[in-house]
Amino acid sequence: MTKIVVSSGDPAGIGPDVCIKAFGKNKNLDYKPIVFGNIDLFKARAELLKCDVKIKEYKGQEVEKLASEYLWMLDKEIDDYIEPGKPSTSSAKYIIEIFEDSVEKVISKEFDAIVTCPINKELINKAGIPFTGHTEELARLSNTKRVVMMLANERIKIALATTHVPLNDVASYISEELLTEVITILHESVKKYLVKENPMIKVLGLNPHAGDGGFIGDEEENIIRPTLNVLKRKGINVVGPLSADTAFLETEKGDKADVFLAMFHDQGLPVIKTMGFGETVNVTLGLPFIRTSVDHGTAYDISGTGKADESSLLAAAEMASFMSL
Repeated sequence: MTKIVVSSGDPAGIGPDVCIKAFGKNKNLDYKPIVFGNIDLFKARAELLKCDVKIKEYKGQEVEKLASEYLWMLDKEIDDYIEPGKPSTSSAKYIIEIFEDSVEKVISKEFDAIVTCPINKELINKAGIPFTGHTEELARLSNTKRVVMMLANERIKIALATTHVPLNDVASYISEELLTEVITILHESVKKYLVKENPMIKVLGLNPHAGDGGFIGDEEENIIRPTLNVLKRKGINVVGPLSADTAFLETEKGDKADVFLAMFHDQGLPVIKTMGFGETVNVTLGLPFIRTSVDHGTAYDISGTGKADESSLLAAAEMASFMSL
């Protein structure tokens, strides 16, 4: 049985809520989630949510011996009591430590995969801890040169050439080296996990109308198209650069893409979240281990109210389990 460590994220957000709702009630999972967080905080949150959940500490027991009626947790001390919906920089150290410790446990193969719950990058940076995002930190912690962020649901899959980069810097990041590395990782990963021999990758342009032949920016003609031509000669099934305003309409026709590659964060993610918010999973490709995540943020406004939907967390855990097989 796949053993998954779940980094529970910001304790003031809905991370604890969705962990309790997802793994405290579902007894017939074909994987074993172990949630990393403060047990006392989780017990208080479960009481607030009026969830009858039995929580027990995980101490390295064999998976087969973990009774299904419990929510199993790795316990982590927290300096201050954190109220739901009231984010505090005092929790930043706790957030980072459960994340980094979870990564270490999957690198050491104590666990088969890691699933992450939402954090607040602004809060962590305000606490004096430099943090760009889960994706970038996963690359650093695993000494991986290049990773690829991909969001996926049953309708569509969209990967990103750049991730958490200011919009006015995006063009400077687009290069032959970047695109070659990202598309190669994407090709190999989709081929492996979708079990498809020659997956089709549709690549978006950077500029409006994919540059209109160089009249609205020249990145398509000078960088993107020549790179795609080289990759085609290597046998990778890439199409593009395509105009982003119509590219996704092709998902309703024949000749569908197995995955799209967007040039920047807000070119691709609004599309997939509109098409399947709450059912979408964030996957980091190119790592030496499996990592998935929810598609939503901390949602402080509904933390502790019982309104948080655990669907994305369950989808992330199910995908992590599938990818680990």
